[in-house]
Amino acid sequence: MEVKGSVVRTIGKFVQDRFPNKYASWKENLPAESGKIYQEAILATEWYPIKEGVIQPTEVLCKMFYDTEKEGAWESGRYSAQIALTGIYKVFVLISTPAFLMNRSKKILSSFYSPTEIEVVESKGSSMVVHITKWPQPNQLVEYRIAGWMEKALQICGCKNLTVEITKSLTKRDEVTEFQINWD
Repeated sequence: MEVKGSVVRTIGKFVQDRFPNKYASWKENLPAESGKIYQEAILATEWYPIKEGVIQPTEVLCKMFYDTEKEGAWESGRYSAQIALTGIYKVFVLISTPAFLMNRSKKILSSFYSPTEIEVVESKGSSMVVHITKWPQPNQLVEYRIAGWMEKALQICGCKNLTVEITKSLTKRDEVTEFQINWD
């Protein structure tokens, strides 16, 4: 499974922005293959292996800076949405409805993670259910990153009192990864 360089970049940028005095130490603690990726220029449009580009660097940042893996991965996902959706896409997100934004997530996710499939299976009022149905290398850290990304994207879209909960997981051998999303 592969991931776009723009995702890989945000992990390093996250550590650099949030923990500037520990960035060099974080890079030194990366496994060799991940370290190679982060030593060179990361090209936004290139594809990188997900394990070395996302999973291992996220594991290291979680161990170094957070009490739980969930907290660290979730926060790095929120940061990724903040970076991606407050630049040139900010106006698009601000005028989107939550349902429209999450329906677009199918294109968004598949353009960053390959191969993958995601779908909104239910959308009513101020709630929705989103499924990842295809994910050849399930990983809980990546699920947390995606949940954090969804949370921040929907907050930028204007959702208040938002909750995003992973109720099923491909990593736990469920048939899908399911995100239950509610807001006011």
